[in-house]
This record gives sequence, C-alpha cells and structure tokens, in this order.
Amino acid sequence: MLMNYLLILLVCLVGNQCSETANHPGHLKPFGSSGPYLQIETVNDLPTKIFFSNYVKPKRAVLMKNFVNQFPAFVKWNDQYLNDNSYTSPDYKVLLETSKKETRNQETISLPLHDFLLIYNTSQLYMVNEVPPYIKKDVVLPQPLQCAQAPSVLEETIMWFSSGGTSSVTHTDDYENILCVFDGIKELVLVDYFKHKKAADMIIDQHKGAYSSMDVDKVDYEKFPLIKELEYYRFNLSAGDCLYIPYKWVHQVRSYGRNLAINFWFNYERIFGNDEFGQECSENKLDLSKTLDTLTYGPVEDNFFYNFKIFIMRQVNLGNRKIDQWISLVLGEKELNDEKKELSIEMLNEMFSLMDFDGNGLLSDDEVIDLNENSIEHILGILNEVESIIYEDSEQNEDPEDEDELDESLDEENLREEL
Repeated sequence: MLMNYLLILLVCLVGNQCSETANHPGHLKPFGSSGPYLQIETVNDLPTKIFFSNYVKPKRAVLMKNFVNQFPAFVKWNDQYLNDNSYTSPDYKVLLETSKKETRNQETISLPLHDFLLIYNTSQLYMVNEVPPYIKKDVVLPQPLQCAQAPSVLEETIMWFSSGGTSSVTHTDDYENILCVFDGIKELVLVDYFKHKKAADMIIDQHKGAYSSMDVDKVDYEKFPLIKELEYYRFNLSAGDCLYIPYKWVHQVRSYGRNLAINFWFNYERIFGNDEFGQECSENKLDLSKTLDTLTYGPVEDNFFYNFKIFIMRQVNLGNRKIDQWISLVLGEKELNDEKKELSIEMLNEMFSLMDFDGNGLLSDDEVIDLNENSIEHILGILNEVESIIYEDSEQNEDPEDEDELDESLDEENLREEL
C-alpha cells in the first residue's frame, strides 16, 4: 500500500534509519531469529473458566503441555490407520498445498487421503484440510473448550499433515486458535499484536488474507524498518502440546519430521454477553467422550450483517466501548485537514449514538446484542461516508492503483479488515 511505503520512506529519512536497519543482526535472516525473546507462559492443566478469563479476554498466549496425549488420535494416527480409515470414505478428498514454503497464490490439488499417504514423504505436498469426518471420532475437544457453553464457540478444525520441512507466511488469524501437535515438532514465532500494533500493521501488509509479503527466510529490515522494535516468543511445540494463539497475534510456523497437527479455530464472540462461566468450569477435567463427531460446529452462514455485528462485538471485547476509542479505531493516525477531521468526527459521533441506546457514552454488551440489521446498515453507510472523506482528502496524492484498492476496501467482504 502507498501509505505503508511512505511511512517506510519517512522512517528511513529521519535519523538515517535505513543504514541502521541494514546493519541490524536480523536483516536478511529468518523472521524472529535475532530476538529479543520473551518467555511463553506454560501450564499443565487449564479449566475452561480460567482459560477464558486469564487468557482469551486479555489476549495472552499460553503453552499447554501434554494436552492431547490421551486423545485416541495421538495413539492411533499412524499411516496405516489413516490409510485404512480413508478407504471407508474412498470418494472423500483432502485439500493439498503443492509447496511446503507457503505462498498464498500457490496451486492446490485434491486427493483421497490414502493417495496422499503414498507420496507425501517424497513430495512437496502438504495437507491442509478440515479433519476428515471418518476420523473425527479420534479427536477430542481440548479441555479449555469443554465446559458449559464453551463448545459453542468452535468454528473449524483444520488438520495439517506433512513429512516436515514446511514454513508458513507471517500472518494473523481471523479467529482465536488452539494449535495442537500430534506428531513431530513445530517451531513457533509469535508477536503480541496489541503490544506492537504499529509495527505489526506495517508487517501485515497484505490486508486481504492478513499476511505479510516478507520472505520469512530472509527478512528485509529496510522494507520493514519497524520490525527492529519487536519482541518475540520463540519456542518449539512438541507432540502432545497445544498452544493458544490469540486473535490478531502475528505468528510464523515451521515444522520438522513427520508432522501432524490440528488447529481448533474458535469464535469468542459466539458467546458474547454469555461469557461468564460457573464454578464447575474452574475445575473441569478432560472428558474423552467429547469427540468431534459428537459436536455440531462450523462457520456461520455467510451473512454480512451478522459478520459485521461480530466485528463490533470483537471491538467491544477488545475494550473499544467509548466514542474516542472508536474515533481512534477508524481514523487512526490519518492526516486530515481541520474541516475533514471535524466532519469525520461528527459523523462518527452519529454512528456511535446508533449503538449507545441509553446515551451514557459507554457501549454495553446488551446494546451491541440488540443491534438490528437496519442499525447496522446505517452504521455501514456512515463508515463508507467517513472513508470517502478520508480518501478524498488525499486523493490527489494517490495513484490509480490506490483508487482500485479503495474500491476493494469498501466492498462488504473487505470492510472489516480495512477497519
């Protein structure tokens, strides 16, 4: 994006920053290889109530040791077992990426799992697919998601299977994520988005898809100068372990050896306004009967108004309950002349009043829950007008590509990411 490159240029010009970044020990090295490093918190038991109150709400990562060792999948999922079960549904095909170093524009193919098993050890193929239905009986819902209403947050369960040597792009997730390793080792590099927001927003420069264009094996600090400000969590996730990766946290993943993992993507906003757990959820233990084949879950029907309401819920959960916080969220550090800024703020106040039913200046959970489609449509209209004001103020400095980018940002699919 043009604004990102202008920011890079400004950082380079002030204080000769480019020469500093070129000499940084992490320049042209793998992402996260130069530190400084923080210690990841580790637990051996994590009941539901403690998980949501201590980690999900404050967006804190946590490593859960030996959390899937009792799952049938942990014991059973050798190649022969997977092959035999695949033949019970011979027409079911799994999605395979064709390069172990991830690119978001790579080709994919689909094959039955038993065919993938014949060639995965001698190919670049990497299975990235919903856990096949014929082996869901072997996968238990992780302990932190088992108690009371917690299972209803589950969105997707994605199985990652390769012979090792994979490397992801640096990215963020659209959901909260519990990643569990059943075989092999995964190396994780994490960055707390909420602690390093400015640098993270520069790194995640591909808004559609929420990933970075950086080469994860050779990071260019001159292109991403603010990366020198980052602190990292860097550690290995071994077979049996799980990791909670909070929504929006920047991360990059590598795998070694025969590698089999599942990530449990969950949407915290599904229990918005109903996220208090009883005392029984302070001490719940793993229930092995809660396997995936006994649960009904999946992404909600693709309804834009519902998804935008989820976006509002997410912002409120992140603490954006006052008008000044919403002004900061929408306008950020955009440079506007006084007239444009005053008009934008006036319109955002109008938008806020549509959500703040009692007019007390503070959004409550109930107010967000009660938003109807008409209110959301009105809110979207105001946001589109504000966006037009922002870009109109700088349109003479934009090139045609940026105009296309703006058009894309205003369609329904991309508006939440643009915000």
